[in-house]
Amino acid sequence: MVSRTVGLNVLAAVMWAVLTIAAPAHATPKAFGQADAAWHTAELEKAMKLYQDALAEGGLEPNEVVIAYSRIGTVKAAVGDKNGALSAFRVASSIDPGFELPADSGPIAKKLYTKAQAEAGQLDGAKLEITIAAPETVPAQKGFKIETTIPEGFAVLVAEIAVTIEDPVTGKRWRRKAPSEPKVTFEFPKRVAIRGARLKIKAAAVDGQNNSWTTAETKIKVEGVREMSDISDEPMGEKPKKKEEKSNFFSLDGPLPWIVGGAVLVGGVILYAATRPPDEVNVGSPTWN
Repeated sequence: MVSRTVGLNVLAAVMWAVLTIAAPAHATPKAFGQADAAWHTAELEKAMKLYQDALAEGGLEPNEVVIAYSRIGTVKAAVGDKNGALSAFRVASSIDPGFELPADSGPIAKKLYTKAQAEAGQLDGAKLEITIAAPETVPAQKGFKIETTIPEGFAVLVAEIAVTIEDPVTGKRWRRKAPSEPKVTFEFPKRVAIRGARLKIKAAAVDGQNNSWTTAETKIKVEGVREMSDISDEPMGEKPKKKEEKSNFFSLDGPLPWIVGGAVLVGGVILYAATRPPDEVNVGSPTWN
């Protein structure tokens, strides 16, 4: 990671943690639907709480995460929590720099939204995104590798990289996860390469609650002709993990900064953090004090 020393009177204390509980695939948390209903009936504070519950529940897709944070930010601005609103808008901007502010947002929300968007524009057009490097074709019954890449400096925004491989014919799925880094290589064993299969690959950068902040998809063709004897009885899966109460939490004293990829942005100047600090129990968005 690039490091730079800037003479700023800012004390940066970054607390990072990971909640490794996988949510059911393709399932939108119940709280998100309830939050959406409350939002559209103008029960805004109730909606905010439910969006926070949905983020803690985990399993959201990138567009849902943006909706949740943008609406949380809008409500926080309305109740006078400017720091909380700006924090939420910054998260939404890091996922989707072009996200739109909810309709009928008040003047305070619009001002903070504009500030978050302006700060996002200082990142030279870079954004949080993930790409997959995978072979187009692999031999049957041979192990293979997949590599994921996130732009330098953005990997610190998420907790883990998850790669899921699915065989559409049988519905079997194989999943691997690793701590977030700019480049991560995943190895899959030979039994995944079922003869004649057309495997679907999905990579996701997820936060501590298993919400996807960015995703990418591709396909791999396995050589040969499918035979039923090539399909193993059980897919390769992850062993169940004990629940750990962890989260992503950012805090700084002094001028209100924006932490992106370990870089503390204060007044248009970047102070890069070189390490990822210890765990802290908390659930929610990164918080800037």
